[in-house]
Amino acid sequence: MIPSPIADLVPSGTLFEMYPIGLSFLGEYLERHGLKARVVNLAARMLEQPGFNAERFVARQRPGAFGIDLHWLPHCHGSVELARLCKRAHPDIPVIMGGYTASVFHRELLDYPEVDFVIRGDSAEEPLLQLLRTLERGSDLGRVPNLTWRDRASGDIVANPVSYVPADLDHIGRNYAFMVRSAARYLDWRGVRAFKGWWSYPLTAVLTVKGCTRNCTFCGGSASSMARCFGRRGVALRSPPDIAEDVRAICSFTGAPVFLVGDLRQPGDDFAVEVLERLRRVRPRNHVVLELFEPAPDEFFRLAGEALSSFDVQISPESHDESVRMATGKYYSNSAFEETVERALEHGCGRLDIFFMIGLEGQTVSSVRETVGYCARLLDRFGVRVHPFMGPLAPFLDPGSINREKAGEHGYTVLLHSLEEHRNALLEPHWRDLLGYETRWMTRQQIVDVTYEALLELNRVKEASGQITHRTARDIDRLLRENISLLGRFDAAGEIEDSALKAAELERIRRDAGKLRAESDLFKRELDWPVESPRFRYSGLARLALAQRGAA
Repeated sequence: MIPSPIADLVPSGTLFEMYPIGLSFLGEYLERHGLKARVVNLAARMLEQPGFNAERFVARQRPGAFGIDLHWLPHCHGSVELARLCKRAHPDIPVIMGGYTASVFHRELLDYPEVDFVIRGDSAEEPLLQLLRTLERGSDLGRVPNLTWRDRASGDIVANPVSYVPADLDHIGRNYAFMVRSAARYLDWRGVRAFKGWWSYPLTAVLTVKGCTRNCTFCGGSASSMARCFGRRGVALRSPPDIAEDVRAICSFTGAPVFLVGDLRQPGDDFAVEVLERLRRVRPRNHVVLELFEPAPDEFFRLAGEALSSFDVQISPESHDESVRMATGKYYSNSAFEETVERALEHGCGRLDIFFMIGLEGQTVSSVRETVGYCARLLDRFGVRVHPFMGPLAPFLDPGSINREKAGEHGYTVLLHSLEEHRNALLEPHWRDLLGYETRWMTRQQIVDVTYEALLELNRVKEASGQITHRTARDIDRLLRENISLLGRFDAAGEIEDSALKAAELERIRRDAGKLRAESDLFKRELDWPVESPRFRYSGLARLALAQRGAA
Protein backbone atom coordinates (compact mmCIF):
# COMPACT_ATOMS: atom_id res chain seq x y z
CA MET A 1 0.00 0.00 0.00
CA ILE A 2 1.15 3.53 -0.78
CA PRO A 3 1.63 5.42 2.52
CA SER A 4 -1.41 7.40 3.57
CA PRO A 5 -2.63 9.61 6.44
CA ILE A 6 -5.36 7.19 7.55
CA ALA A 7 -3.45 6.15 10.69
CA ASP A 8 -1.57 9.38 11.38
CA LEU A 9 -3.72 10.19 14.43
CA VAL A 10 -3.14 6.88 16.26
CA PRO A 11 0.09 5.46 17.73
CA SER A 12 0.28 2.50 15.35
CA GLY A 13 1.35 2.55 11.72
CA THR A 14 -0.85 2.37 8.61
CA LEU A 15 -1.23 -1.39 9.17
CA PHE A 16 -2.85 -0.71 12.57
CA GLU A 17 -0.47 -3.14 14.28
CA MET A 18 -1.86 -2.39 17.73
CA TYR A 19 -3.93 -4.75 19.84
CA PRO A 20 -6.72 -3.51 22.13
CA ILE A 21 -6.07 -3.30 25.85
CA GLY A 22 -8.83 -5.88 26.41
CA LEU A 23 -6.53 -8.74 25.36
CA SER A 24 -4.33 -8.15 28.39
CA PHE A 25 -7.37 -8.28 30.69
CA LEU A 26 -8.45 -11.54 29.06
CA GLY A 27 -5.07 -13.09 29.74
CA GLU A 28 -5.05 -11.93 33.36
CA TYR A 29 -8.58 -13.24 33.96
CA LEU A 30 -7.77 -16.68 32.57
CA GLU A 31 -4.59 -16.96 34.64
CA ARG A 32 -6.38 -15.89 37.79
CA HIS A 33 -8.81 -18.76 37.17
CA GLY A 34 -6.14 -21.39 36.72
CA LEU A 35 -5.35 -21.31 32.99
CA LYS A 36 -2.16 -20.18 31.28
CA ALA A 37 -2.42 -17.42 28.69
CA ARG A 38 -0.04 -15.55 26.46
CA VAL A 39 -0.52 -12.38 24.38
CA VAL A 40 1.66 -12.00 21.28
CA ASN A 41 1.54 -9.08 18.84
CA LEU A 42 2.53 -10.90 15.65
CA ALA A 43 2.00 -7.81 13.49
CA ALA A 44 4.50 -5.72 15.45
CA ARG A 45 7.04 -8.54 15.39
CA MET A 46 6.70 -8.93 11.64
CA LEU A 47 7.18 -5.19 11.11
CA GLU A 48 10.19 -4.85 13.42
CA GLN A 49 11.89 -8.14 12.54
CA PRO A 50 12.03 -8.68 8.76
CA GLY A 51 13.29 -12.24 9.31
CA PHE A 52 10.47 -13.18 11.69
CA ASN A 53 8.44 -16.11 10.33
CA ALA A 54 4.92 -15.92 11.73
CA GLU A 55 3.90 -19.28 10.27
CA ARG A 56 6.84 -21.04 11.90
CA PHE A 57 6.13 -19.28 15.21
CA VAL A 58 2.48 -20.41 15.21
CA ALA A 59 3.45 -23.96 14.22
CA ARG A 60 5.69 -24.19 17.30
CA GLN A 61 2.89 -23.28 19.69
CA ARG A 62 0.70 -25.92 21.36
CA PRO A 63 -2.13 -24.03 23.09
CA GLY A 64 -5.51 -25.37 24.04
CA ALA A 65 -7.00 -22.68 21.80
CA PHE A 66 -5.96 -19.71 19.67
CA GLY A 67 -7.64 -16.39 20.45
CA ILE A 68 -7.56 -13.72 17.73
CA ASP A 69 -8.63 -10.13 18.15
CA LEU A 70 -11.00 -8.47 15.70
CA HIS A 71 -11.81 -5.30 17.59
CA TRP A 72 -11.08 -2.68 14.90
CA LEU A 73 -12.37 -3.25 11.38
CA PRO A 74 -8.96 -2.56 9.72
CA HIS A 75 -7.81 -5.83 11.35
CA CYS A 76 -10.35 -7.90 9.39
CA HIS A 77 -7.92 -9.02 6.69
CA GLY A 78 -5.07 -9.99 8.98
CA SER A 79 -7.27 -11.66 11.58
CA VAL A 80 -8.86 -14.08 9.11
CA GLU A 81 -5.49 -14.79 7.50
CA LEU A 82 -4.05 -15.52 10.93
CA ALA A 83 -6.96 -17.88 11.62
CA ARG A 84 -6.08 -19.72 8.40
CA LEU A 85 -2.45 -19.90 9.42
CA CYS A 86 -3.41 -21.37 12.81
CA LYS A 87 -5.70 -23.97 11.24
CA ARG A 88 -3.14 -24.94 8.64
CA ALA A 89 -0.59 -25.63 11.34
CA HIS A 90 -3.02 -27.08 13.93
CA PRO A 91 -6.26 -28.32 12.35
CA ASP A 92 -7.60 -29.65 15.66
CA ILE A 93 -6.97 -26.58 17.84
CA PRO A 94 -10.02 -24.30 18.05
CA VAL A 95 -9.78 -20.71 16.82
CA ILE A 96 -11.76 -18.16 18.82
CA MET A 97 -12.35 -14.57 17.73
CA GLY A 98 -13.82 -11.61 19.59
CA GLY A 99 -13.99 -7.82 19.71
CA TYR A 100 -16.39 -5.11 18.56
CA THR A 101 -16.05 -5.87 14.85
CA ALA A 102 -16.22 -9.62 15.44
CA SER A 103 -19.43 -9.06 17.40
CA VAL A 104 -21.09 -7.21 14.52
CA PHE A 105 -19.89 -9.62 11.82
CA HIS A 106 -20.15 -12.76 13.97
CA ARG A 107 -22.23 -14.77 11.51
CA GLU A 108 -20.05 -13.83 8.54
CA LEU A 109 -16.94 -14.88 10.47
CA LEU A 110 -18.38 -18.35 10.93
CA ASP A 111 -18.65 -18.60 7.13
CA TYR A 112 -14.86 -18.91 7.18
CA PRO A 113 -14.11 -22.56 8.07
CA GLU A 114 -10.94 -21.48 9.89
CA VAL A 115 -13.00 -19.71 12.56
CA ASP A 116 -14.65 -21.99 15.11
CA PHE A 117 -16.13 -19.57 17.65
CA VAL A 118 -16.93 -15.89 18.07
CA ILE A 119 -17.48 -14.31 21.49
CA ARG A 120 -19.67 -11.23 21.28
CA GLY A 121 -20.00 -8.23 23.53
CA ASP A 122 -17.57 -5.85 25.19
CA SER A 123 -16.64 -8.17 28.08
CA ALA A 124 -15.33 -11.52 26.92
CA GLU A 125 -13.49 -12.56 30.10
CA GLU A 126 -16.11 -14.83 31.67
CA PRO A 127 -17.60 -16.15 28.38
CA LEU A 128 -14.10 -17.10 27.20
CA LEU A 129 -13.36 -18.89 30.44
CA GLN A 130 -16.66 -20.78 30.22
CA LEU A 131 -16.01 -21.69 26.58
CA LEU A 132 -12.56 -23.11 27.34
CA ARG A 133 -13.91 -25.17 30.23
CA THR A 134 -16.84 -26.35 28.12
CA LEU A 135 -14.47 -27.48 25.36
CA GLU A 136 -12.30 -29.26 27.90
CA ARG A 137 -15.27 -31.13 29.37
CA GLY A 138 -17.09 -31.72 26.10
CA SER A 139 -20.28 -30.20 27.53
CA ASP A 140 -23.08 -28.11 26.01
CA LEU A 141 -21.91 -25.09 23.99
CA GLY A 142 -25.44 -23.73 24.06
CA ARG A 143 -24.93 -22.74 27.69
CA VAL A 144 -21.96 -20.41 27.02
CA PRO A 145 -23.11 -16.77 27.08
CA ASN A 146 -22.37 -14.43 24.16
CA LEU A 147 -21.10 -17.30 21.99
CA THR A 148 -21.67 -17.79 18.26
CA TRP A 149 -20.70 -21.29 17.11
CA ARG A 150 -21.15 -23.85 14.37
CA ASP A 151 -23.24 -26.91 15.16
CA ARG A 152 -21.17 -29.82 13.85
CA ALA A 153 -24.16 -32.12 13.43
CA SER A 154 -26.37 -29.77 11.41
CA GLY A 155 -23.81 -27.28 10.15
CA ASP A 156 -26.07 -24.47 11.38
CA ILE A 157 -24.65 -21.31 12.93
CA VAL A 158 -25.96 -20.83 16.47
CA ALA A 159 -25.89 -17.46 18.23
CA ASN A 160 -26.36 -17.79 21.99
CA PRO A 161 -27.88 -14.72 23.69
CA VAL A 162 -25.58 -11.89 24.76
CA SER A 163 -26.46 -12.41 28.41
CA TYR A 164 -23.11 -11.58 30.05
CA VAL A 165 -22.95 -7.77 30.27
CA PRO A 166 -21.33 -6.88 33.61
CA ALA A 167 -22.61 -3.73 35.27
CA ASP A 168 -19.15 -2.80 36.56
CA LEU A 169 -15.52 -3.70 35.94
CA ASP A 170 -14.72 -5.17 39.34
CA HIS A 171 -14.01 -8.54 37.70
CA ILE A 172 -10.97 -7.37 35.75
CA GLY A 173 -7.54 -7.40 37.36
CA ARG A 174 -3.99 -6.10 37.05
CA ASN A 175 -3.35 -6.42 33.34
CA TYR A 176 0.11 -4.85 33.31
CA ALA A 177 1.38 -7.21 35.99
CA PHE A 178 0.07 -10.10 33.89
CA MET A 179 1.81 -8.84 30.74
CA VAL A 180 5.15 -8.43 32.52
CA ARG A 181 4.89 -11.90 34.10
CA SER A 182 3.94 -13.40 30.74
CA ALA A 183 6.92 -11.78 28.99
CA ALA A 184 9.24 -13.08 31.71
CA ARG A 185 7.76 -16.60 31.67
CA TYR A 186 8.06 -17.01 27.90
CA LEU A 187 11.24 -14.92 27.58
CA ASP A 188 9.36 -12.86 25.01
CA TRP A 189 9.65 -9.14 25.61
CA ARG A 190 9.03 -8.46 21.94
CA GLY A 191 5.65 -10.15 21.74
CA VAL A 192 3.92 -8.00 24.36
CA ARG A 193 4.63 -4.69 22.64
CA ALA A 194 1.52 -2.71 21.83
CA PHE A 195 2.80 -1.46 18.46
CA LYS A 196 5.95 -1.10 16.37
CA GLY A 197 8.43 1.17 18.14
CA TRP A 198 6.79 0.74 21.55
CA TRP A 199 10.15 0.17 23.28
CA SER A 200 11.21 3.65 22.18
CA TYR A 201 7.88 5.22 23.12
CA PRO A 202 6.15 2.93 25.67
CA LEU A 203 2.76 4.65 25.77
CA THR A 204 0.43 3.02 28.29
CA ALA A 205 -3.32 3.12 28.81
CA VAL A 206 -5.62 2.66 31.78
CA LEU A 207 -9.17 1.50 31.19
CA THR A 208 -11.70 3.53 33.20
CA VAL A 209 -15.03 2.57 31.61
CA LYS A 210 -16.85 0.36 29.13
CA GLY A 211 -19.85 1.72 27.31
CA CYS A 212 -20.73 5.34 26.70
CA THR A 213 -23.42 7.88 27.53
CA ARG A 214 -22.89 9.79 24.26
CA ASN A 215 -24.26 9.17 20.79
CA CYS A 216 -21.54 10.40 18.45
CA THR A 217 -22.83 9.33 15.06
CA PHE A 218 -19.51 8.05 13.69
CA CYS A 219 -18.62 5.89 16.71
CA GLY A 220 -19.25 2.16 17.00
CA GLY A 221 -18.96 2.53 20.77
CA SER A 222 -21.79 5.06 21.14
CA ALA A 223 -24.66 4.46 23.57
CA SER A 224 -27.07 3.35 20.84
CA SER A 225 -24.45 1.14 19.17
CA MET A 226 -23.55 -0.51 22.47
CA ALA A 227 -27.20 -1.25 23.24
CA ARG A 228 -27.99 -2.56 19.76
CA CYS A 229 -24.85 -4.61 19.12
CA PHE A 230 -23.44 -5.54 22.51
CA GLY A 231 -26.40 -5.56 24.90
CA ARG A 232 -24.94 -2.75 27.01
CA ARG A 233 -27.46 -0.20 28.21
CA GLY A 234 -25.30 1.74 30.61
CA VAL A 235 -21.67 2.35 31.45
CA ALA A 236 -19.56 -0.10 33.46
CA LEU A 237 -16.99 1.71 35.58
CA ARG A 238 -13.58 0.77 36.87
CA SER A 239 -13.40 1.65 40.55
CA PRO A 240 -11.34 4.78 41.39
CA PRO A 241 -8.97 2.76 43.66
CA ASP A 242 -8.29 0.32 40.80
CA ILE A 243 -7.66 3.16 38.34
CA ALA A 244 -5.20 4.76 40.74
CA GLU A 245 -3.48 1.44 41.39
CA ASP A 246 -3.05 0.86 37.66
CA VAL A 247 -1.43 4.28 37.31
CA ARG A 248 0.85 3.57 40.28
CA ALA A 249 1.88 0.19 38.83
CA ILE A 250 2.67 1.72 35.44
CA CYS A 251 4.74 4.49 36.99
CA SER A 252 6.72 1.86 38.91
CA PHE A 253 8.20 0.43 35.71
CA THR A 254 8.18 3.21 33.10
CA GLY A 255 8.34 6.96 32.72
CA ALA A 256 5.98 6.79 29.75
CA PRO A 257 2.78 8.84 29.51
CA VAL A 258 -0.35 7.23 30.94
CA PHE A 259 -3.53 7.68 28.91
CA LEU A 260 -6.80 7.38 30.87
CA VAL A 261 -9.24 5.85 28.39
CA GLY A 262 -12.63 7.58 28.61
CA ASP A 263 -13.83 10.91 29.95
CA LEU A 264 -13.72 10.76 33.76
CA ARG A 265 -16.68 13.13 33.90
CA GLN A 266 -18.89 10.87 31.78
CA PRO A 267 -20.59 9.14 34.76
CA GLY A 268 -20.77 12.41 36.70
CA ASP A 269 -18.49 14.86 38.46
CA ASP A 270 -18.41 12.81 41.68
CA PHE A 271 -16.65 9.96 39.88
CA ALA A 272 -14.09 12.30 38.34
CA VAL A 273 -13.43 13.96 41.70
CA GLU A 274 -12.85 10.61 43.41
CA VAL A 275 -10.48 9.39 40.68
CA LEU A 276 -8.44 12.59 40.86
CA GLU A 277 -8.34 12.41 44.66
CA ARG A 278 -7.02 8.83 44.45
CA LEU A 279 -4.44 9.93 41.90
CA ARG A 280 -3.39 12.80 44.18
CA ARG A 281 -2.43 10.19 46.77
CA VAL A 282 -0.40 8.26 44.19
CA ARG A 283 1.19 11.49 42.88
CA PRO A 284 2.44 9.99 39.60
CA ARG A 285 5.60 11.46 38.13
CA ASN A 286 4.59 10.54 34.60
CA HIS A 287 2.50 12.66 32.28
CA VAL A 288 -1.14 11.62 32.70
CA VAL A 289 -3.38 12.25 29.68
CA LEU A 290 -7.04 13.08 30.35
CA GLU A 291 -9.63 12.51 27.65
CA LEU A 292 -12.59 14.88 27.32
CA PHE A 293 -15.80 14.21 25.39
CA GLU A 294 -17.13 17.73 26.00
CA PRO A 295 -16.07 21.00 27.64
CA ALA A 296 -15.21 20.74 31.33
CA PRO A 297 -15.57 23.26 34.18
CA ASP A 298 -12.80 25.16 35.90
CA GLU A 299 -13.06 22.96 39.02
CA PHE A 300 -12.14 19.82 37.07
CA PHE A 301 -8.88 21.33 35.85
CA ARG A 302 -8.10 22.80 39.25
CA LEU A 303 -8.37 19.33 40.80
CA ALA A 304 -6.33 17.82 37.96
CA GLY A 305 -3.58 20.38 38.50
CA GLU A 306 -3.49 19.63 42.23
CA ALA A 307 -3.54 15.85 41.79
CA LEU A 308 -1.06 15.41 38.94
CA SER A 309 2.51 16.62 38.58
CA SER A 310 2.07 16.75 34.81
CA PHE A 311 -1.22 16.41 32.95
CA ASP A 312 -2.22 16.73 29.33
CA VAL A 313 -5.65 16.86 27.73
CA GLN A 314 -7.14 15.42 24.56
CA ILE A 315 -10.44 16.57 23.03
CA SER A 316 -12.03 16.08 19.60
CA PRO A 317 -14.41 18.86 18.51
CA GLU A 318 -14.32 17.25 15.01
CA SER A 319 -14.92 20.53 13.14
CA HIS A 320 -14.69 24.27 13.70
CA ASP A 321 -18.20 24.50 12.20
CA GLU A 322 -20.70 24.18 15.04
CA SER A 323 -23.43 22.80 12.73
CA VAL A 324 -21.10 20.06 11.47
CA ARG A 325 -20.01 19.27 15.03
CA MET A 326 -23.59 19.03 16.24
CA ALA A 327 -24.49 16.74 13.33
CA THR A 328 -21.93 14.30 14.75
CA GLY A 329 -23.73 14.33 18.11
CA LYS A 330 -21.48 16.80 19.92
CA TYR A 331 -23.62 19.65 21.19
CA TYR A 332 -21.32 22.42 22.33
CA SER A 333 -20.29 25.76 20.95
CA ASN A 334 -16.90 27.10 19.96
CA SER A 335 -17.02 29.54 22.85
CA ALA A 336 -17.58 26.68 25.36
CA PHE A 337 -14.77 24.72 23.73
CA GLU A 338 -12.36 27.67 23.82
CA GLU A 339 -13.21 28.37 27.47
CA THR A 340 -12.23 24.77 28.24
CA VAL A 341 -8.90 25.23 26.45
CA GLU A 342 -8.25 28.41 28.44
CA ARG A 343 -9.13 26.78 31.78
CA ALA A 344 -6.99 23.72 31.13
CA LEU A 345 -3.95 25.81 30.28
CA GLU A 346 -4.45 28.13 33.25
CA HIS A 347 -4.38 25.17 35.64
CA GLY A 348 -1.15 23.73 34.28
CA CYS A 349 -2.09 21.51 31.36
CA GLY A 350 1.21 20.88 29.64
CA ARG A 351 -0.22 20.07 26.26
CA LEU A 352 -3.71 20.06 24.78
CA ASP A 353 -4.32 17.93 21.69
CA ILE A 354 -7.28 18.89 19.51
CA PHE A 355 -8.52 16.57 16.77
CA PHE A 356 -10.47 17.59 13.68
CA MET A 357 -11.80 15.01 11.21
CA ILE A 358 -12.46 15.07 7.45
CA GLY A 359 -15.45 13.26 5.94
CA LEU A 360 -18.19 14.35 8.34
CA GLU A 361 -21.89 14.92 7.77
CA GLY A 362 -22.47 18.37 6.28
CA GLN A 363 -18.75 19.01 5.80
CA THR A 364 -17.67 20.48 2.47
CA VAL A 365 -14.26 21.11 0.91
CA SER A 366 -14.47 24.78 1.85
CA SER A 367 -15.43 23.85 5.42
CA VAL A 368 -12.27 21.75 5.77
CA ARG A 369 -10.20 24.70 4.56
CA GLU A 370 -11.87 26.93 7.13
CA THR A 371 -10.99 24.44 9.88
CA VAL A 372 -7.29 24.97 9.08
CA GLY A 373 -7.83 28.70 9.53
CA TYR A 374 -9.48 28.01 12.89
CA CYS A 375 -6.41 25.98 13.94
CA ALA A 376 -4.25 28.99 13.12
CA ARG A 377 -6.45 31.22 15.28
CA LEU A 378 -6.22 28.73 18.19
CA LEU A 379 -2.43 28.80 17.99
CA ASP A 380 -2.41 32.61 17.82
CA ARG A 381 -4.63 32.88 20.89
CA PHE A 382 -3.36 30.05 23.11
CA GLY A 383 0.20 29.40 21.95
CA VAL A 384 2.09 26.26 21.12
CA ARG A 385 0.84 24.19 24.05
CA VAL A 386 -2.24 23.68 21.88
CA HIS A 387 -1.65 20.96 19.29
CA PRO A 388 -4.27 20.83 16.51
CA PHE A 389 -4.42 17.74 14.30
CA MET A 390 -6.46 16.86 11.22
CA GLY A 391 -7.10 13.58 9.48
CA PRO A 392 -9.65 11.64 7.45
CA LEU A 393 -12.51 9.76 9.08
CA ALA A 394 -11.02 6.59 7.72
CA PRO A 395 -10.80 4.09 6.47
CA PHE A 396 -14.26 2.64 7.22
CA LEU A 397 -17.48 3.66 8.91
CA ASP A 398 -17.49 1.99 12.32
CA PRO A 399 -19.51 -1.24 12.45
CA GLY A 400 -22.73 -0.59 14.33
CA SER A 401 -22.33 3.20 14.23
CA ILE A 402 -25.30 5.47 13.58
CA ASN A 403 -23.69 6.74 10.37
CA ARG A 404 -23.44 3.20 9.05
CA GLU A 405 -26.80 1.93 10.26
CA LYS A 406 -28.69 5.06 9.14
CA ALA A 407 -26.36 6.17 6.36
CA GLY A 408 -28.96 7.82 4.14
CA GLU A 409 -30.34 9.97 6.95
CA HIS A 410 -26.85 11.31 7.65
CA GLY A 411 -25.71 11.86 4.07
CA TYR A 412 -23.44 8.84 3.73
CA THR A 413 -23.21 6.30 0.94
CA VAL A 414 -21.87 3.00 2.24
CA LEU A 415 -19.55 1.50 -0.39
CA LEU A 416 -18.43 -1.60 1.50
CA HIS A 417 -20.94 -3.90 3.12
CA SER A 418 -19.77 -7.46 3.78
CA LEU A 419 -16.74 -8.46 5.79
CA GLU A 420 -15.14 -9.89 2.66
CA GLU A 421 -15.59 -6.57 0.82
CA HIS A 422 -13.73 -4.82 3.64
CA ARG A 423 -10.99 -7.47 3.54
CA ASN A 424 -10.49 -6.98 -0.20
CA ALA A 425 -10.46 -3.18 0.15
CA LEU A 426 -7.53 -3.43 2.56
CA LEU A 427 -5.44 -4.78 -0.33
CA GLU A 428 -5.96 -1.63 -2.43
CA PRO A 429 -2.74 0.37 -3.03
CA HIS A 430 -4.56 3.75 -3.07
CA TRP A 431 -6.29 4.75 0.17
CA ARG A 432 -9.07 6.41 -1.83
CA ASP A 433 -10.16 2.92 -2.89
CA LEU A 434 -9.92 1.75 0.70
CA LEU A 435 -12.47 4.29 1.97
CA GLY A 436 -15.71 2.48 2.71
CA TYR A 437 -17.91 5.54 2.23
CA GLU A 438 -18.42 8.87 0.61
CA THR A 439 -20.76 11.68 1.62
CA ARG A 440 -23.41 13.84 0.02
CA TRP A 441 -20.90 16.70 0.25
CA MET A 442 -17.62 15.02 -0.79
CA THR A 443 -16.64 12.11 -3.01
CA ARG A 444 -13.83 9.77 -2.00
CA GLN A 445 -11.42 11.60 -4.31
CA GLN A 446 -12.40 14.96 -2.84
CA ILE A 447 -11.79 13.60 0.67
CA VAL A 448 -8.31 12.51 -0.43
CA ASP A 449 -7.50 15.79 -2.18
CA VAL A 450 -8.70 18.11 0.58
CA THR A 451 -6.98 15.98 3.24
CA TYR A 452 -3.59 16.61 1.65
CA GLU A 453 -4.43 20.26 1.02
CA ALA A 454 -5.35 20.68 4.70
CA LEU A 455 -2.30 18.81 5.99
CA LEU A 456 0.07 20.89 3.86
CA GLU A 457 -1.48 24.15 5.07
CA LEU A 458 -1.65 23.02 8.73
CA ASN A 459 2.02 22.12 8.51
CA ARG A 460 2.76 25.66 7.32
CA VAL A 461 0.61 27.10 10.13
CA LYS A 462 2.47 25.10 12.78
CA GLU A 463 5.83 26.25 11.45
CA ALA A 464 4.69 29.87 11.43
CA SER A 465 3.55 29.58 15.05
CA GLY A 466 6.88 28.10 16.13
CA GLN A 467 5.31 24.80 17.17
CA ILE A 468 7.55 22.85 14.80
CA THR A 469 10.95 23.70 13.42
CA HIS A 470 11.63 24.76 9.87
CA ARG A 471 13.46 21.48 9.27
CA THR A 472 10.55 19.39 10.53
CA ALA A 473 8.07 21.42 8.48
CA ARG A 474 10.24 21.04 5.38
CA ASP A 475 10.50 17.27 5.82
CA ILE A 476 6.75 16.87 6.40
CA ASP A 477 5.99 19.03 3.35
CA ARG A 478 8.31 16.89 1.23
CA LEU A 479 6.80 13.62 2.44
CA LEU A 480 3.24 14.82 1.81
CA ARG A 481 4.08 15.99 -1.71
CA GLU A 482 5.89 12.74 -2.49
CA ASN A 483 2.81 10.89 -1.27
CA ILE A 484 0.57 12.92 -3.56
CA SER A 485 2.95 12.27 -6.46
CA LEU A 486 2.96 8.52 -5.86
CA LEU A 487 -0.83 8.38 -5.80
CA GLY A 488 -0.93 10.34 -9.06
CA ARG A 489 1.59 7.99 -10.64
CA PHE A 490 -0.50 5.01 -9.54
CA ASP A 491 -3.61 6.41 -11.21
CA ALA A 492 -1.62 7.24 -14.36
CA ALA A 493 -0.19 3.70 -14.45
CA GLY A 494 -3.74 2.39 -14.74
CA GLU A 495 -4.00 4.15 -18.11
CA ILE A 496 -0.88 2.48 -19.57
CA GLU A 497 -1.98 0.01 -22.24
CA ASP A 498 1.28 -1.91 -22.64
CA SER A 499 1.20 -4.60 -19.92
CA ALA A 500 4.98 -4.82 -19.58
CA LEU A 501 5.36 -1.06 -19.21
CA LYS A 502 2.49 -0.97 -16.71
CA ALA A 503 4.04 -3.77 -14.64
CA ALA A 504 7.42 -2.01 -14.63
CA GLU A 505 5.91 1.28 -13.50
CA LEU A 506 3.85 -0.41 -10.74
CA GLU A 507 7.01 -2.11 -9.50
CA ARG A 508 8.81 1.26 -9.38
CA ILE A 509 5.87 2.71 -7.45
CA ARG A 510 6.01 -0.21 -5.02
CA ARG A 511 9.72 0.37 -4.37
CA ASP A 512 9.26 4.12 -3.96
CA ALA A 513 6.33 3.53 -1.59
CA GLY A 514 8.56 1.30 0.55
CA LYS A 515 11.17 4.04 0.82
CA LEU A 516 8.52 6.60 1.70
CA ARG A 517 6.98 4.29 4.29
CA ALA A 518 10.35 4.02 6.02
CA GLU A 519 10.22 7.78 6.69
CA SER A 520 6.56 7.99 7.65
CA ASP A 521 7.27 7.79 11.40
CA LEU A 522 7.94 11.52 11.17
CA PHE A 523 4.16 12.12 11.16
CA LYS A 524 3.83 10.23 14.45
CA ARG A 525 6.34 12.29 16.41
CA GLU A 526 3.92 15.17 16.81
CA LEU A 527 1.57 12.82 18.68
CA ASP A 528 4.12 11.86 21.33
CA TRP A 529 3.59 13.14 24.85
CA PRO A 530 6.71 13.60 26.99
CA VAL A 531 8.39 10.53 28.48
CA GLU A 532 9.93 11.05 31.90
CA SER A 533 13.40 9.63 32.51
CA PRO A 534 14.13 6.79 32.78
CA ARG A 535 12.05 5.27 30.02
CA PHE A 536 12.03 1.94 31.88
CA ARG A 537 12.51 1.28 35.59
CA TYR A 538 13.83 -2.25 35.62
CA SER A 539 13.47 -2.74 39.37
CA GLY A 540 9.75 -2.08 38.95
CA LEU A 541 9.53 -4.54 36.07
CA ALA A 542 11.25 -7.16 38.23
CA ARG A 543 8.79 -6.61 41.07
CA LEU A 544 5.84 -7.00 38.72
CA ALA A 545 7.33 -10.13 37.17
CA LEU A 546 7.71 -11.72 40.61
CA ALA A 547 4.32 -10.59 41.90
CA GLN A 548 1.82 -13.24 42.87
CA ARG A 549 -1.36 -13.48 40.87
CA GLY A 550 -4.01 -11.67 42.87
CA ALA A 551 -7.71 -11.13 42.78
CA ALA A 552 -9.19 -8.21 40.92
